[in-house]
Amino acid sequence: MHLKNILVSQSLKDFSSLFFSNIFQKVLGLIRELIIAFFLGTSVLYANFLLLRIVADFFSQITAGNALKANLLPKFTKLYEKYEEISLTQVFVFSKKTSIYLFLISQIIQTSVIFYLNLENNFLFYGASFILSFSICFNFINTIFLTIIQARGMFLRYSYASVTNSSVFTLLVYPLISVASIMGLAISRLIGILSMSMAFVKPMQNEKSGVEIKLVHSDFNFPTLVLGNFANIIIIFSRFVAGADGSNNIAFFMYAVIILNALLTSVISNISTILLRKTAIKRNTMLMIYSLAISLFAGLIMVICLHFFSYDIIKFVYLRGAFNLSDVQQTSVYLYELSFAFVLLFMATILFQPFLSLPILTSKALRFKLVITFLIVLILSSCVVFFPYFLPKERALIVVYSSSITVVILAVYSYYYYFKQNI
Repeated sequence: MHLKNILVSQSLKDFSSLFFSNIFQKVLGLIRELIIAFFLGTSVLYANFLLLRIVADFFSQITAGNALKANLLPKFTKLYEKYEEISLTQVFVFSKKTSIYLFLISQIIQTSVIFYLNLENNFLFYGASFILSFSICFNFINTIFLTIIQARGMFLRYSYASVTNSSVFTLLVYPLISVASIMGLAISRLIGILSMSMAFVKPMQNEKSGVEIKLVHSDFNFPTLVLGNFANIIIIFSRFVAGADGSNNIAFFMYAVIILNALLTSVISNISTILLRKTAIKRNTMLMIYSLAISLFAGLIMVICLHFFSYDIIKFVYLRGAFNLSDVQQTSVYLYELSFAFVLLFMATILFQPFLSLPILTSKALRFKLVITFLIVLILSSCVVFFPYFLPKERALIVVYSSSITVVILAVYSYYYYFKQNI
C-alpha cells in the first residue's frame, strides 16, 4: 500500500512530466550536437568560440537555471501557498531593469576577453558576443517566471516551455550554422529563448490582481547563487583550464560533458527541483532518502556503462562530417574519466537541496562559509593551468575531482545542519 501511494503521488507525476520533457530535450540536444560536430568538429574556430562562451555561460549559470531557482523557488512557493492571487507587475519591472545591467556587464567582459586573446576574425566574435549578451538577458527574465510556474506546482507547463525553447533552437541551428557558422549557432539559441519568452512569459504580464510582491537585489543571495549551481561552475572552470593553452582540447572536454550533463539535467536536476519545493513547504526525510538513492544508482549505472562503451557512444553520436576517429578517441577518454566526478556531483546536488530550502537570513553565515571554502578550493585547483608539465586533460581532471570531492563534503555538512535545525 505504501509503495502504491508513492507510485501515484504528485511527486512522481511532477517528476514524470519533467523527466520525459527532458528526455525529449536531450534528443533535440543530441541532434544539435550532431549538427555542430558535422560543421565545426574540433576546429580551432569552435574551440575559440567555446572559450569566449565561458563568460556568457558563467553569467547564465549565476543568473539563470538552478542558481536562480535555489534563491527564488522557496520564496515563491511559500507565497503561493499563502495567497490565492499574486500580482507580478513589480517582478516584471525588476527583471527588465536588472537584465539591462547584465547585458552591459557581460558585453564589457566578453569584449575584453576578445581583445586580450587577439582572436582571428575579431568582428565575427564581437558579433557573437553581442548575441550571447542578449541571450543572457532574456534567459534571466525567463528563468524568474519559469521558477514562479514551478512554485505553483505547474511542472507540466514548465516542461512545455522548456521543450518550446529547445525545439525552436534545434529547428534553426542547421540552416543558420550552415550559413553563418558560430554566429548562426548563437542566433539560433537566442531565437529559441525569445520564442519561450513570447509564448509563456509574456502572458504572465496580465497577472496584475492580488497581493503585490516585489523582488529586490537582496533576494539574490550570492552564496545561494553559487551553491545552487556549483556543478556548472565547476564545469565552467574546468573548461577554461582545458582550453587555456589555446588548443582544441576544450572541444573534446565539451563534447564529453554534453553526454554526462544529459543525465545530470534529465534526472538529477528534476529530482532536486521537486525536493527543493517539497522541503520548502515541510520536512520530508523519506523523499530525501529516495532521491539520494536514485541519484547514486543512476550514477553507478552510468560509470559501468561508460567503462565498457564510452568509445562506442562517442563514435555513434559524433562520428560524421568534420569529427574524425582521432576526435572520437580523445573525447571518449574524457567521457569515462569525468564520469566518476559526475557521480559525486549527483550526490552533492541532492544533499544541498534541503539546506537551500532554509530561510536565507537564518542560514546566511553558513552559506557564506560554504561558498568561501568551495571557491578557495576551486581557484587553487585552477592554478594548475600555470604548471606546464601537466597535460590539458590532466589539468581539467584535477580541477573537476578536487572540487567535486569538496562539494560532497560541504553538502553532507549542510544536510547535517538542516537536520539539526528541524529536529
